[in-house]
Amino acid sequence: MTLDAPDGRAATAIGGQGGRLFQTDVLPQWLPSQRWFAGKDKGIGAVRMTPLGSLGQGEHELVSLDVTVGDQQQSYLLPLSARWGDENLRPGAPKLSHTLARIRDAARVGALIDGAFDERLPRLLLDALKENRSDGAMRFEGTEALRRIGDPGDPRQLGAEQSNLSIAFGDKIILKLYRRIREGEQPDVEVAKFLTEVAGYKNTPRYLGQAAHGPVILAAAFAFVPNQGDAWSGIVKALEPEMRERETRLPAGAAQPDAARFDFPLGIGALLGRRTAELHKALATETDDPAFATADLTPDQLGRWAADAVSEAQALIARLEQAHLPEAVAPLARSLLDQREALLARLRAVAELAPACKLSRIHGDFHLGQVLLVSDDVAIIDFEGEPARSLAERREKSSPLRDVAGMLRSFDYAAMSVASRQGGSSASGAGRGMERVEAWRRTVARDFLEAYDAHSQGAPNLPADAGSRKVLLDFFLLHKAIYEAGYELSNRPAWIGIPLRGILDLLERSGE
Repeated sequence: MTLDAPDGRAATAIGGQGGRLFQTDVLPQWLPSQRWFAGKDKGIGAVRMTPLGSLGQGEHELVSLDVTVGDQQQSYLLPLSARWGDENLRPGAPKLSHTLARIRDAARVGALIDGAFDERLPRLLLDALKENRSDGAMRFEGTEALRRIGDPGDPRQLGAEQSNLSIAFGDKIILKLYRRIREGEQPDVEVAKFLTEVAGYKNTPRYLGQAAHGPVILAAAFAFVPNQGDAWSGIVKALEPEMRERETRLPAGAAQPDAARFDFPLGIGALLGRRTAELHKALATETDDPAFATADLTPDQLGRWAADAVSEAQALIARLEQAHLPEAVAPLARSLLDQREALLARLRAVAELAPACKLSRIHGDFHLGQVLLVSDDVAIIDFEGEPARSLAERREKSSPLRDVAGMLRSFDYAAMSVASRQGGSSASGAGRGMERVEAWRRTVARDFLEAYDAHSQGAPNLPADAGSRKVLLDFFLLHKAIYEAGYELSNRPAWIGIPLRGILDLLERSGE
């Protein structure tokens, strides 16, 4: 398709008759092939483009795509960039795979591409943030800390693009473009700004600025944190040789040397527990901002938590009764079905608690993948919350123990993931290599909880008495594992043993 842009502007190219065909013919074909598009399994009914703002003398346009997907309306950010010159259309052109249409300005031709892959656009966005530029409904807000940064270096994309695109400038700045856009505060930006400017929490990337169109956040800038990757990748990479070494080098029956000793990053438990406790204290910082001021944990809230968990558990039980599971995990499902009443009773019991504590904002999607390994420390990132939830749900106040449960479940998944990759028996825990992995799981969970308890003392958003804290944590662990079991049943039935085992272990501890 060729679009006319007689003034050289991207916005003109997508206007008029050509733009209507671009909406109806090109975009519905292109969107399902994008990793960040959430409606791949449903038909696209219609696509409507809304220009939001121009950059670089109009060669770049930020566009909102309102997409009808099934019976839903989804909105996405699509930056469009005009690259003039016929060399952009020749075979082998660097941006050819990201080209959406040809563009024409009299005798001049070029390519209209997904601007996320045009290295000029991130620089223009950064300049607009530094200048606090405002253009109609578009506004760019940068902090003094951002303006003090000179030339940050060349932009480069980080990792595979999913729900957002992260672009690094040297080792100074991370610019995030939020592909899925929703009206209202973006928790990732809102929480980072609070932690930076109000709570003074140091172990998260510093907030530097944001770009918004009316109430919709389109992009945000954060300080770059030099790191060795995320904790999930680092731990799995370190556990695999630990397991292989025990399987191949130790004779049968030999004692495990230094069974509870693990070096960084495997020995991350105490450090991560401390940083998590400090995060939760920071999120309970006294403030007049209603979005972050703590609220009382009421009996009504406890009742809602219990009702939601019971409903999810009953749905899981009904599915397990009909499921045909792999032979290795079927006994776990039968054991859970035999203990269904004990499970439901445990979940209902949380409604009877009377902990005198507050609710606060939390991370909301806390696991090892949300933690960066930073030299001999960690940084906690990505406060967007669970992507499947609405912005309002992700901004709700809750108990920090929900985050603690998420991290403990992540330890389980890391251990079982390694066992599965190496051919270890994740069902029985047999084998010398698996013994080492299991020793790590117990050690890291113990160290994490001990450090969290020690450094969270006096936090207003946690129960003061150990008994209430334990009951509430076990409840969130059960609820999280129930959610995981439902997910695995739909997507990876062979993995359902991990959450089922977690549920059964909690029920067994309760019986003791």
